[in-house]
Amino acid sequence: MFLFFMFLVCIPISGKELGGFSLGWKAYINESDGTISRYEFLSENGWEVVPFREDSMSGLAWEGISLFPVPERDLMFMAEKDNIHYSISYLPEKDHLVAICSLTNKGYGDFEPKRARLIIGVDSEMKTYPQWDAKFFPTLIRCEKNFTWGYFMSPRQKILAFGSEEPVASYGMNYIYEGSLEWKWGHQIKTASLDLLHCLPLPERHPQNMNKLAPGESRVWRIHLGGVENLSDVKNKLSHWLNVPTIECDRYTVAKNDSVYVNIYNKDRDVVLHISGPSKERVLSYNAVSKSKKDIVCRAVFLPKEEGLYTIKAISGNGKTAEAKVYVRKPWSWYMRKAKDFVSKNSPLFSNACETFYGYYTAFLGAKYFPDNGESKILEERFNRTLPLIIDTVTWVPNLESLPHRIQNFSALMGMLVDLWETTGNSSYLEKASHIGDFLCSDKIQWQDGSYRSRGVHYTAVIYTAKSMMELAMAEKMLIDCPVWNERFERHFTSAAKAVDDLLKRRDDIETEGDMTFEDGMISCSALQLGMFGQMQQNKSLRDMYASAARYLMDKHQCLEQLLIPDARMRGGTLRYWEALDVYFVPNQIMNSPHGWTAWKIYASYYLYLLTGEEYYLTDFMDTLGACIQVMDLDGKLRWGFVPDPYVEAKVYVENMDKPFCGMPVDSIVGEQYLDMISPWLRPDDEENTICQFKERGGAGDNTVQEIFKALEECALTSAYVLVRDDGSVKAYNCRADLGSGGLLVIPDEPIIEKIHLNAKIPVTIEVQLQKKKIIKESLQGQRWIKLKV
Repeated sequence: MFLFFMFLVCIPISGKELGGFSLGWKAYINESDGTISRYEFLSENGWEVVPFREDSMSGLAWEGISLFPVPERDLMFMAEKDNIHYSISYLPEKDHLVAICSLTNKGYGDFEPKRARLIIGVDSEMKTYPQWDAKFFPTLIRCEKNFTWGYFMSPRQKILAFGSEEPVASYGMNYIYEGSLEWKWGHQIKTASLDLLHCLPLPERHPQNMNKLAPGESRVWRIHLGGVENLSDVKNKLSHWLNVPTIECDRYTVAKNDSVYVNIYNKDRDVVLHISGPSKERVLSYNAVSKSKKDIVCRAVFLPKEEGLYTIKAISGNGKTAEAKVYVRKPWSWYMRKAKDFVSKNSPLFSNACETFYGYYTAFLGAKYFPDNGESKILEERFNRTLPLIIDTVTWVPNLESLPHRIQNFSALMGMLVDLWETTGNSSYLEKASHIGDFLCSDKIQWQDGSYRSRGVHYTAVIYTAKSMMELAMAEKMLIDCPVWNERFERHFTSAAKAVDDLLKRRDDIETEGDMTFEDGMISCSALQLGMFGQMQQNKSLRDMYASAARYLMDKHQCLEQLLIPDARMRGGTLRYWEALDVYFVPNQIMNSPHGWTAWKIYASYYLYLLTGEEYYLTDFMDTLGACIQVMDLDGKLRWGFVPDPYVEAKVYVENMDKPFCGMPVDSIVGEQYLDMISPWLRPDDEENTICQFKERGGAGDNTVQEIFKALEECALTSAYVLVRDDGSVKAYNCRADLGSGGLLVIPDEPIIEKIHLNAKIPVTIEVQLQKKKIIKESLQGQRWIKLKV
């Protein structure tokens, strides 16, 4: 007979409880100051806990104001300072909590603060593994003209949605060094806040009249907070809580003449839809009608014909207005050409950081498809002349003591040499790449566990050394009839396999460069390397094993992705907030979404689509690429990245017109905009003999943007995608595709397209219509590549 004993450890929870088991949610309110100590909601896996902070960033709380309980008024808290009356009270709803926040001006003059901030207080600091799984990142905050919505999300994909029925002027991320105009390093966000009042300027979509209170004026905001089970339910749930419309499109970046489907969630069935084009002229306006799909008021369709950004506005019967943006792009080849032209005009510089010479990727890949009048040859010769600045071309070890620890410099250099070999056919470049591969897989860099390390720190997922090693091995495999190349292939492929298998075991229990956190690139680079290696496997069980690990990481990564934002400029972008350091911008914490390193997520979703065939990954990698590609504006000007933060007081480094090749910091207000490149003018006097150091002339890291064009070349430039669903409907990218009684007719968008990826859930006969020939394949089902050129 066995006796089982169960010990229950009771952890006391401070504060008064609201909600309860029958409602599926509980909130604990501190009775001394009205802050929330924790929020819980019932999910399919049991009770989920949303932690709230217990320090100066606790919330809900008015910034700089200490509230006190109101006698005989349950869960109401008030304070008065400088004739301004502040209050917060709480009201339980059926499935969530409502906080009623108010401001009243009891003085004789206007109350016109820089901001009146409500700190939300959800604990967002993700310092260590595995504790970061229980933290909630401020994934999305969006101010509409007369309401606000958003959500916090944990790596475990648990969601706390929130919103305000009333207009909110702006919002702010509470970065670790918020407000500091010094160069500091840190990868943490403490929580997020709603700026209920805020000074101007603010982005156009934000309310423009929420900057002051007149004498005697009061404003009230009803803030809703509650758990949501799935990401796909967030917009619908908030629409019902707030009684506002929310918009979701089937795709956010399209080619000319691609249709866009617009879904509008709204509790009120009376909705008017306005769509205006890049020229600001209205192209559509009509009353939306209810469709059969549950909780969707309208499934509108429009066919944009003009390149540029379209604005969609949904106005409900109660006057609430939601906004979305859709982008109509130029052909992919146009962006690749323009990026190649940029590099030709602004030659890459070798430095102690590969971010400065990443443009060689674009130059060498672009030259493969677009012959020029000698610019590519000039860059190739420059690359060869200056290569010894960074690595000894006899011993193949780094030339400077400050360089070896950044092993991503050499994996990137190796990848560039492989691309240069593929473009020119000159075997000496593959020889050089192979030597660098030997340096990287030596026991000084690659440890017994398979990881590539720098000073003992796990570096496999700092950029993607294993991916670059796989690219080298696949190039060497083409020459394996020669024993020397066969030996090199086996050595380098084995090295990559060991590194990927280490990632397979560790998952997100790894390290990254700089400050530890649940970091965007650490996760996406692990996933993309697992996915790339997985889709190279012939054995299905091995493919599934690597796909499962990559999916696990990218599922967790969703808390760092702009998956619900209805704005083509950001849709799919990853949430990074320290890279602005590399373009001489302070404060160093400012959101960059998208940024060049967002492209790592493109690879990860691309490989997962090839592995799984799931439509989600196809749409995701295309939307993300579409957001990234807009760093190149339609006039051909390249920008560094997009800043979603609505209002940041900053010092921006700009060109000094009185001192050639130099810059100066300028006090600026930055919000929801692109930042320009600085490397075209921040250059050393002697480019041929200078190894630039970070924060010196020529050391700007803004060429991270070139990763976008590297991803474009691999994933979309020469590829079209056709998905045939179970019901016979078709989704296509980079081509026109129609399924009729005669079969599936596909017409590629550009002559540069070399292959079509077909993902048919039902048997189809495909006819590809090319300029001078037809390709017909009968009775195809499942996934396969169809080559158009031999």
